[in-house]
Order: sequence, then structure tokens, then C-alpha cells
Amino acid sequence: MQILAVRVGRVGDTVMMTPALQAILQCHPEAELTILASPEGKSLLCDFSPSIKAIWTWDRHGPIKSLLNKRALQKNIAASSFDHIYCFDTSPRIAALFANSNCPFHWFQGSTIFKHTARHYLDLVASSCKQSVSDYYNYLPVDPEQSRLLDHELEQLGITSQDKVVMMHPTFSGYTKLGLRKRKARIRKLWPPASYGALARQLADTETSDGKRIKPVIALLPKELSLGKEIVEHSNGAVTLLESQPSFGRYKALLRRADLLLTPDSGPMHIASALGTRIVAFFSMKDPGDCGPYMKAEDFTILRSDDPIRGISSIDVTTVYQAVCQQLGISKSDSKQRA
Repeated sequence: MQILAVRVGRVGDTVMMTPALQAILQCHPEAELTILASPEGKSLLCDFSPSIKAIWTWDRHGPIKSLLNKRALQKNIAASSFDHIYCFDTSPRIAALFANSNCPFHWFQGSTIFKHTARHYLDLVASSCKQSVSDYYNYLPVDPEQSRLLDHELEQLGITSQDKVVMMHPTFSGYTKLGLRKRKARIRKLWPPASYGALARQLADTETSDGKRIKPVIALLPKELSLGKEIVEHSNGAVTLLESQPSFGRYKALLRRADLLLTPDSGPMHIASALGTRIVAFFSMKDPGDCGPYMKAEDFTILRSDDPIRGISSIDVTTVYQAVCQQLGISKSDSKQRA
């Protein structure tokens, strides 16, 4: 059986499709999957399952590239024969690619019923299969060799397997230092560098009753490193700053190694949820019930602010510190400040 699954979106969009992919393989365990995704989605899902035989991409950055990609896709679709097509993308432009398909076309066009996006996708699969499917959460695998290399890298930086790692992701998709056109996103997603620094100092000075210490870590793309350096400066060197690599292999290993991720609503938040890493997430002017972490409820904490002027910057450091400690299982009586 040949099945095509479609979600041409950013990292978070792709991750929220992974429960549905698991459900498709539950309903059709013999199926061979082809996936249509963005270039980022392809990198993220390249090792998702042995059942994936091909990942097609539609790069829509720029009109010429988008048109060329579209034509190549149309040729691939015309030359292929699928038994089912699942389109988890609400875009009519993307759905139109399959207008001449003769196989069952299952399309999520949006819904007036409020539930998590990943749950909507699962329900679409269950409806098409005419059977119940397991309550899958977000899922991504991690290459054991990448984990081994990452552990060695961290050890060279003084972070051992006995330390608790708190990753901080202070940016968002499309972030730039100026970012005037992203003003609303900056209000919703940028916590002040000074606040990250103060939190890092407090975490680094916390030692659990069993002697474990907390190591704050930030991994950023090259164009974002200036913000990371600013946070390191505010933290008095408590933060370990790493440069992210183009592929997701090392980054997934790093998020899997982390005991917790502190982040705004972002792609890394969704990746962390797919790896079972605990999360403290900032949300403002969006409902996490629709697009928050899709994982066990006890494994994440949402810190909300709907202040239209200050956004998440209105959330104080003490509140964030307490949320992080709670997720890590550190109580006031179970921790002490280092001398």
C-alpha cells in the first residue's frame, strides 16, 4: 500500500503531524509512506520510520523557487499511484495539487471545534480508517551516535552526565536583532536577555540535595548568536553557548539530553515535546490548547501573559525559576544555594 502524507510548514507544524503518521502506520502497518514537507520538515523526518520511502519537498521561499518546486511536485504526483492521500495542510493551494487524484483524499480543512491541532490530525486518520487509533503524542527518534558525540562535546565543556541541563531557547522563527516587522512576535515571544541572564545565575547557584548542579545551555543559529552572547554576559558566564548546526541530528540529541527546555511558543518547543523533554513555555495572545506541547500534561508548564504592551517580558524571573524547579522536581527544601 502506498500512502502520501502532506504538511508543508515550519518545524512545529511538521512535529504536530507525527502522531498522525504513527496512527497511519498503526492502521496500515504494511504501508510505504511518501511525505510532502518543507525542506526543514524533510531534515526533521528523514529518520522517522523505515516505512518512509521518500520525502518530497516544496520550498516556497521566493516565487521562482516555489514555482519550480511546484512543477517538479506535479510531475512526481502524476507519475505516482497512491492508495490514500492525507493532507494535514489547510491551504487550498496545496490541496489543489491533488485535484486529479483518483485515490481517497483525506483533507483537514480546519474546524470550528476547539482541540489541539495534533488531535485533529489523529481524528482525521481514525475517521478514514474507520477504527480507533492510539492516543499518540509527538514523537521523533534520536540517532544514538549523535547522542554519544553530544555527550562527549558537553563533557569537554564541563557538563557531565550527573548535571541537570536546562536549555534556553530565547528566539523565534524569523528573529532578527532589529525585527521591526516582527513587533507582535517579539512581544509574544521575546523574554528579556537580562531576565534570561538572571535566571541562569539563579539556576547555576542551585544545588539539589543529592549534589547535582544545574547547567544552563543555549544553542543558537549563527545569525542569532549575538543575542546568546548578550545573555551570557548578563548571566556572568553561567550560560554555556553553543552554535547550532544545519541538520537536526545534533540538536535533537541536545534536546533529548536536556532535563528541561525553557522557550517561547516555538519549533524547539515542539521538538522537545516529541523527545519527552520537560518544558516550561511562554505563551502570549495564543492558546496553548491549540498549538502547545502535545505530550503528557504533567511534563510541561505554560506561563501566560496577555499584556498587550509588554507581552511575556512581564513574567518575572522568580515565577519562571519556580516553574523550572517544579518541573525538575526540586522543592525549596530539596535545594540549596551554593556558597
